Order: sequence, then C-alpha cells, then structure tokens
Amino acid sequence: MGYPFIKVIQNIYEIAFLFSFMRQSYSLEQLQKIFSSFPGTGTIRKSFLFTSGFENSNYYAETDVGWYVIKIFEGMGVSRETILFEIEVMVCCTEGKLQTPTLLRSKKNTYYAPFEGKIAIVMDYLPGDNLQGKKMSSSLVQEIGDQVGRMDALLSKFKDGSKTRQNYEWDLKNFLQLEPSLQKLPSSFDRELLQKIFDQFKAIKPIFDTLPRGLIHNDLAAHNFLARRGKLTGIIDFSDMAFSPYIQNIAVFLCQSVFAYNWQPRQVNVFLQAYQKHNHLSAKELCILYDLVLARYAQIIVEFNRWNVDYGEEQQRTEYIKDYYHFLKKFMNITRTEFQRLCS
Repeated sequence: MGYPFIKVIQNIYEIAFLFSFMRQSYSLEQLQKIFSSFPGTGTIRKSFLFTSGFENSNYYAETDVGWYVIKIFEGMGVSRETILFEIEVMVCCTEGKLQTPTLLRSKKNTYYAPFEGKIAIVMDYLPGDNLQGKKMSSSLVQEIGDQVGRMDALLSKFKDGSKTRQNYEWDLKNFLQLEPSLQKLPSSFDRELLQKIFDQFKAIKPIFDTLPRGLIHNDLAAHNFLARRGKLTGIIDFSDMAFSPYIQNIAVFLCQSVFAYNWQPRQVNVFLQAYQKHNHLSAKELCILYDLVLARYAQIIVEFNRWNVDYGEEQQRTEYIKDYYHFLKKFMNITRTEFQRLCS
C-alpha cells in the first residue's frame, strides 16, 4: 500500500520541479527588480512575455530610456556553470560581429544578475519578428547560412563541451535514450514508422560519432531567427548549445526552418552554399544528413509527447507535436536520391 503513495509524492515533486524551471509569468515589479541591477536601463513602461520557445522566460521591456529583452534562465538540467558558459558564448558572438544579442553589464560588472534564486540577463532589443510559421525568402536563408557558418567557425575556439548540458535529450548524441518513450505515443501515431527512424540512426551512429564536431547552437528553429523587411536582424537563444557534430546543426535548421512551416526544399542548397563558405562539409557528413533530419523530427515528437504525458498536456506543445508529425510524413515523401540532389 505504501509504494503507490510514495510514487504519487515523487511525481508531485517532479511536476513541481518542472514548473519551477520552465517559462513563467512575472509581474512588472519583479521585472523592474532585475533592471535595478543594470545601470541606465530606466523604468519599465510596458512589457510582455515572448511565447515562442518552451523553457526560459523571455520578456520584451520598454523603458523610459530604451528597449530591452530580459531572459530568466529556467530550463531543466541547467546549472550555474551552463548558464555562465552560455553567457560567455553570447559575448564571444557579439565580439565576433555576429548578428546576435548584445548583453548589458550589471552594476557588479557582470553580464548577469541573481533573481529569486535564478539568473537573469538583459540584452539590447533586436528589431524584427521571429520567423515561426512564416515563409522565408531564399535571400534570407542565404543570410542565415552565412551567419551560421561564421558562428560554427568562430565557436570552434571552444574545445571543451563539459560546460554544456550533459546527457541532454535535445542533443542527437543522446537520441537513442528517447527510444523507450515511443511507448508513450498515442495510438494515432505510427510507432513503427518512428521505430524505423531509431533503427536507422543506430546504423549510422558509428559514422555520426566520428564526424567533425564543435560547439553548435543546436536550436536553429524558425522562432530563433529575427527578421525585418526580409533581412536577418538576429539569431537568438543559445540555451540548447551542444558539443556535437556540425552536421547536427544543419539537420536542426533543415528540419525546423526549411522543412517545417516554411517548406521550401530548394532552399537546402541555398543554405548549404552560404554555410560552406565558412565551414566545409564532407561527403561523409552530407551522406547521413537525411537520417539526421528524420531523427530531429522524431526527437521533437517523442520528447514533447513525453513531457505532455509525464507533466501534463500543454496546448502549444501538443500543436507542435501534431505539426511536426505532419512535416515528418511529408518529408518522407522525398526520396534519399532527391534529397541528395537538393544538397548538391
């Protein structure tokens, strides 16, 4: 009789942990407390929560002196070390003249401030709208390819991946850890189809593990690109960084920007040409790209469904799962030969 009770208590603590470390709502007074740590930022006139993304809380804030973005770190599995490393990487990107947010220094001359047991940063606001659900022009995809190629080349200076989130479920190095969660999918999903993706990944993993690797953004989804008048204004959100093969970064972009709501297959070549001006990809890397795109689809579907099952359904996640299941089946209508033709 005691075991079920203990299990219920354990689940309650798991759920409480999840919701204390995922996107939350904060009052104007709470946000102003963060601003008090950053000199010259003024008094907030209005603010709103960005609803794209699933973990950290990001707020737009307009003050009497300017426009800013506040980020409160709340992702699962983050630590002080991983957060400070993310900040270090963001500063590196700014100094490298990439189109990424510029962080403000606090009164203590750091790029962050403590906030209610968490860590917060303040960034200059980048003008533009995120590209979630929007069409991307080929010229914009070319700009993104150029920036991502520059970023991968710049971040190659970081040789140690120990400061990123370890055993992170959104890193394809750990993709096979998600396989047991296939059983949690509703009957409306073709588990056999998804199982085949896991099986194929097992076949290519020996190749994947030998490929050139470095520090990558790892979340090149449409909602992490900002654009205005068809021009790229920023690449945001470095919280999913991983020390993994560069080709993984490409797979994420293709899955979540080219072969998603945007759906323009010919942009594969546009992106790759721009990217490879700065970071060359070998035939060996491109050979498994098709399977890595499939793995990313499966990663999104299986892991977000697990979150819904374990911690309660959330409408935004549910819609995302349904959409990406649709995109997966649509992508599988493209043969490997056709895909290789798009890459060349």
